[in-house]
Amino acid sequence: MHPQDRPINTVNALGSARAMESVLLILPDFLVILLGLFLARKLDYPRAFWDKAEKLVFYVLFPPLLFNSVSSASIGLSSASKFLTVAVTGMLIAVLVAWCVRYVVKDSDWTHASVFQCGFRFNTYIGFAVASRLYGDEGTSLLALLIAFWVPISNAIAVSVLAAAVARKEAGAQAGARTNVFASTVKAVVRNPLIIATVLGLIVNVSGFKVPQTAHIFLADLGNASLAMGLLCIGAGLRTEDFRAHMPLIAASCVDRLLLVPLIAWGMGVAFGLSPVEAGVAIVFAALPTAQSCYVMTASMRGDAGAVANVTTAQTLAAMATLPFWLAFLLL
Repeated sequence: MHPQDRPINTVNALGSARAMESVLLILPDFLVILLGLFLARKLDYPRAFWDKAEKLVFYVLFPPLLFNSVSSASIGLSSASKFLTVAVTGMLIAVLVAWCVRYVVKDSDWTHASVFQCGFRFNTYIGFAVASRLYGDEGTSLLALLIAFWVPISNAIAVSVLAAAVARKEAGAQAGARTNVFASTVKAVVRNPLIIATVLGLIVNVSGFKVPQTAHIFLADLGNASLAMGLLCIGAGLRTEDFRAHMPLIAASCVDRLLLVPLIAWGMGVAFGLSPVEAGVAIVFAALPTAQSCYVMTASMRGDAGAVANVTTAQTLAAMATLPFWLAFLLL
């Protein structure tokens, strides 16, 4: 039975329960971020330790998570082509909206390019947890399909924009130096481990190759380790002075990612007549806070990691209020 077919009292009770569940899903993320801050500030874990931890997550731990997720996704294009087209188009609109933030809030090109990705990247495992609770196996499969296609697109966009900004900044910092920004950007994109992992995952998925169980478990263990370690790195990279300096940008990023983007997804679902489950998955996906890997990637690529750490933390905290709102909206 779909939520719309249930008695009103039952729907309200279920909506409240699921809204509380969504809060509890996000709360552990925020607590791990605070633990990272505590370890860095109170237990004196040195900056050199966190620099190495960030590289470990970026180059070793997170790529296997992406590879496993994409390579094992059930990609049924014939049955879900409309959903995929509408959802991806909605997220591409979200990319344009995220880009327009720089015209509303003034900051450096380097900082805007770093925070830009937070407007359209997403927290994967919160998404799977919410989708499975709301829509079961169908919701999980649709979300996996969307992730399989959006991850390489979003990573390519994020890496390209950030690499170009970093190249421009470093070229400007070197008096008399002539840096080929385009060549530096292409090199950063081609060598990016997140893009390599997602492309390999798509190749394996489309080819029908079956990853051996031992290798799959090995990669899954590495990927699982990336989640907590990435959040710890966010907390360790948190700087209160950056929070104050970038407060308008942080606020604009939260409004964009957690309110405007899911509103876009809702509008696309209504306009193109998606089924309740398809529209729900698209809205859940759009309403997720940004990925913790945004910080790790930014730090590894020499972007404004402090600003990204603060945006990621603020979005995770704000999503404890906005995600239950969207879940309640879906259950109306």
